[in-house]
Amino acid sequence: MQRAYAYGVSLVVLLTLGLPATWELSEDDYPLSTYPMFARPRGRVSDVVSAVAIGPTGTRTPVPPRYITNAEVMQAISTLRSTVARGPRASRALCEAIAGRLLDADDRELQSAQHVEIVTGRVDAIDYLGGRATPRTRQLHARCDVRGEKP
Repeated sequence: MQRAYAYGVSLVVLLTLGLPATWELSEDDYPLSTYPMFARPRGRVSDVVSAVAIGPTGTRTPVPPRYITNAEVMQAISTLRSTVARGPRASRALCEAIAGRLLDADDRELQSAQHVEIVTGRVDAIDYLGGRATPRTRQLHARCDVRGEKP
């Protein structure tokens, strides 16, 4: 009797765990998931919104998240995306806020920045993150000057 009970429980557990395999790829439910964010292949080419500090010689330095919102990378990305979606005025306002924060930057390259740009670049994600490529295209949303007295 105990063996039949163990087989029954095992069968129920296996069927429960296998159930998500019968769902549509976009369907998701707690506690079982098809992990829809990983269920489909994603292309290598992505549009990435970023803030860039432009130095006196034209050097381009990515602005760290703490100067955009706070130290959280995903919050900075979300802020950049939603700001760009709201249009040029919002992009300009965020650009100016970032430029103001760079006045107190602790990084030498950021301290010497003369301009800030908010841009969307189309990149091959694998090559770009591996440092082997630059954006294929670049759309400028806002450009502003870094003003004030620098240390």
